[in-house]
Amino acid sequence: MRDLDYIEAALAHPDPAERQERFRSDERLRRLLPEVYCLEEVPQPPDHHPEGDAFVHTLLAVRLLPAGADRRLAWAALLHDIGKATTTREIGGRVRAFGHDREGERMAVEILDRLGISRDARDDILWLIRHHMFALSWRVDDLKHLSRRQWRFIRDGRFSLLLDLLEIDARAAGGNPGKLSQVALYRAARRKIETEETSPPSN
Repeated sequence: MRDLDYIEAALAHPDPAERQERFRSDERLRRLLPEVYCLEEVPQPPDHHPEGDAFVHTLLAVRLLPAGADRRLAWAALLHDIGKATTTREIGGRVRAFGHDREGERMAVEILDRLGISRDARDDILWLIRHHMFALSWRVDDLKHLSRRQWRFIRDGRFSLLLDLLEIDARAAGGNPGKLSQVALYRAARRKIETEETSPPSN
């Protein structure tokens, strides 16, 4: 089995606990994805990540993938925080990983290219990794506060996958209620767009 297929078979394992264990202990996966295993012992702020280090968080994200998950979502869950390995610093007594989304995108290009994933899938995975922190920068608590530019972003065909990633990320961080409320808000925004697009025009 080629390397790409081996990793995707592990990501698609139907048993969540076994899926998590494969990524924890499988030596072939460790050889193929050294960037993921560099997250071991990379600290995270305990108030936002009570689950532990960045590797533990990643394993939980992989475990929380829904059955039959889109392969782009599965890869994004696996790679979304790889940038923390090189960006994590203690600043003012707090653990920070500023820019880990952009750094993770850069690292993911190298990983996905060496594994030979298709260009279209690769670009969508990179988009998910690059934007998985979008809700933190938007800081919106009501749909009426969304700008035209933000509504255009929500219309992107990949946005629903991004919300799935955001929910997985939140649940892998102890079920962060703030992040989960953001997921609910943006799901409502997406439903509003879909309703408008399928509603017949008024006379």
